[in-house]
Amino acid sequence: MASPQWDQFRTAILQALGDQSPLTLFQLYDLVPAMVSLTDAEMQEIVPSGQPRYKNRIGWMTTYLTKAGAIDRPKRATFTITERGRQLLAEGGQVTQERLAQFPEFVEFLHGTKDDQASGATHIDSVVTSDETPEETIARLALDLRTMLESELVDHVRSIEPLEFERLVLKVLQGMGYGKDGSLNTTKASHDEGIDGIISEDPLGLDRIYMQAKRYQDGSNVGIKDVMAFIGALATHQGDRGVFITSSGFTSDATNAASKANARIELIDGKRLAKLMVDNQIGVQPKSVTTIYMLDEDFFGEL
Repeated sequence: MASPQWDQFRTAILQALGDQSPLTLFQLYDLVPAMVSLTDAEMQEIVPSGQPRYKNRIGWMTTYLTKAGAIDRPKRATFTITERGRQLLAEGGQVTQERLAQFPEFVEFLHGTKDDQASGATHIDSVVTSDETPEETIARLALDLRTMLESELVDHVRSIEPLEFERLVLKVLQGMGYGKDGSLNTTKASHDEGIDGIISEDPLGLDRIYMQAKRYQDGSNVGIKDVMAFIGALATHQGDRGVFITSSGFTSDATNAASKANARIELIDGKRLAKLMVDNQIGVQPKSVTTIYMLDEDFFGEL
């Protein structure tokens, strides 16, 4: 269940301050959740920064209400209701963003000045929906971009040659830190005996992980026959750890066989491979990095 929308947080903050002012931000963290009937599960939701979602929304709403002149900040992280805020409560109903838009200073906060608008600058209301904070909007858009990238990666990986795929997966494993103190090598195609690569985790090669790679198209999933052959190859090499990577997927029988094997076998399908490639920047390049800054209340409190 998603957290209540902004209107409810906005209204609850004003109601809490209307009953008792001033209140600190931490007191609002305690009062507002009950006022908007947050469940235990909703209290556990977090935003990408790691902050609880409800605290993130209360923090943003205090900013919005302050910009609208509905509440005031007499000192650090402390708020009090204004006459404008009391008037909004007296009118009844939810305190929506549309109602706050009657105040010029709030409109300027959302849209910027005329100079800002002329410059084509993007402002808060152009990207934020009614039920998410700007931080959540940025995270959602970033996730959408990553999802599209991972889909493109899967399609591209399925188009390369089988031997290129073997080299690719070794690069991914190397990017994850495997073979750091040893080596990663592909086996010769004509003498691989069911093993496409060997990862030595130590300089002497005493600790080894064996790898099998299958570059299949979408819909051509790796079946139990291939997995059983890999299990047999591990036994032949006296191996107890293996990684089977494919650009497609695994059948349920193949997955069950791997889980019941005496050796520890990790199965990685195309979607998971794409995620690992992005995580370790294999085959992708960072386009841009944006740092989001927030007001440091502690800094000003120590002046």
